[in-house]
Amino acid sequence: MKYVKILGLLVVAAAALMSLAASAGATTLTSPTGTPYTGELVATSEGHVVLKNTGAGITIECSSQAKGNIESHGTGLTASGKLTSLLWGEKEGVYEGKCTNGWHVTTVALGELEVHWSAEHEGTVTAKNATVSATKFGLVCNYAGNNLHIGTLTDSHATGSTANGMTKTETPSTATLHIKASIPPHSGSSFLCGESNSEWVGSYKVTTPDLLFIDK
Repeated sequence: MKYVKILGLLVVAAAALMSLAASAGATTLTSPTGTPYTGELVATSEGHVVLKNTGAGITIECSSQAKGNIESHGTGLTASGKLTSLLWGEKEGVYEGKCTNGWHVTTVALGELEVHWSAEHEGTVTAKNATVSATKFGLVCNYAGNNLHIGTLTDSHATGSTANGMTKTETPSTATLHIKASIPPHSGSSFLCGESNSEWVGSYKVTTPDLLFIDK
């Protein structure tokens, strides 16, 4: 009888651990809040995003727009989806690949993005199998992200919170992707692009859907 009780406790413990593991990996993007969203996501840079390698003397600034589809999320899963478009240009709405300082930037491989719940109203964003190429007067610099942490997504609850006198009111606003990534040099790059990692910073405003929330 003692062994039966021990076996029963082990089964309960195993079930609890499996439940915790599933919930720890679960991330759901919702719009409106509480309703899983599996549609198109569009994000446009706020001003320029900047790629810099100080050692090589390279600074590339571009306006950018990213589009993709949220394809999976929920119990035991992270929210993820493939990019369908990643464009670059001098200013918002004009994405011809021309960026500052004579650089021309193109997306070679779109890849996909994953969002992992990290804190209330926030998720870390990881890029997979994405490659971008920047050229200038014959100089080629390639940058790739594979399982690369590129920043933090702040959802509409957090971006819309405002103080109102002694009380706090919440008016949800558009979600924001804050870019902060360290990108290693990729194959095919000139040695003039630098041997150290390049820093990518900036932010993207999520314009579709209008409101986006991160649930655990």
